[in-house]
Amino acid sequence: MVLGTRFSVPDEWKQAIVSAQSEDAVKVEVWQDIFPEAVTVGFGTVPRALRTPFIEEWHDKREDAKHEAERLQAQVGAAVQQERMHEAVPFTGQSAGFMRDVLPVREIVRTLLSEAEKAVDSVVGLKT
Repeated sequence: MVLGTRFSVPDEWKQAIVSAQSEDAVKVEVWQDIFPEAVTVGFGTVPRALRTPFIEEWHDKREDAKHEAERLQAQVGAAVQQERMHEAVPFTGQSAGFMRDVLPVREIVRTLLSEAEKAVDSVVGLKT
């Protein structure tokens, strides 16, 4: 079950993910040029996100993004403040292709517990 995104992003972002296929989650290498400290905090991991005009504009202009980093940081910061991050860089992994609905937290937790119980029961069944 995909958990982080299901709990933590606005509904518009969730709907974009539900509509996406796994291959729609692209590497956003320019993120490290805009936020160079992300390399040390994120262990150098290149994040993935759904394509947006912002990503398309800066994807092949990494050197320009380095020079414009302060302005781009402010632009992304404004998107976060206005709860529009999904319009700039809607982070999601390739697991986006598996998410087909937006569910209430209660249902997600119930499903998670049910799946965990089944997993434990299957392991216990192997031991007897």
